[in-house]
Amino acid sequence: MLRKLMLGAVAAVAVGFSAESATAAPPVVVQPGTGGFYLPPSYQGYPRYDHDYVVFVRHGNHWDRYGRYETLWEAQRVERILESRGLRARIEVIHDHRRW
Repeated sequence: MLRKLMLGAVAAVAVGFSAESATAAPPVVVQPGTGGFYLPPSYQGYPRYDHDYVVFVRHGNHWDRYGRYETLWEAQRVERILESRGLRARIEVIHDHRRW
């Protein structure tokens, strides 16, 4: 009786581990006629140029640079915080022409 119970537990664990062996690799597509493999466009790498976002704050008659941010979301968040404090703020996009 105990032997059948142990054998059943081992079999259940083995079935469970074999079901978990899936991988999450990107799909590889074969182009007909060329014999070559390629990855879909979404997997072909990073953008060529970097974009940064600079937040400016108005002080008197001129604009001062407040900060430089990697994402638009961060820059908009800072702009909203500054405007909630009663300051005028704006965002400018800076294009870095360096390759990745």
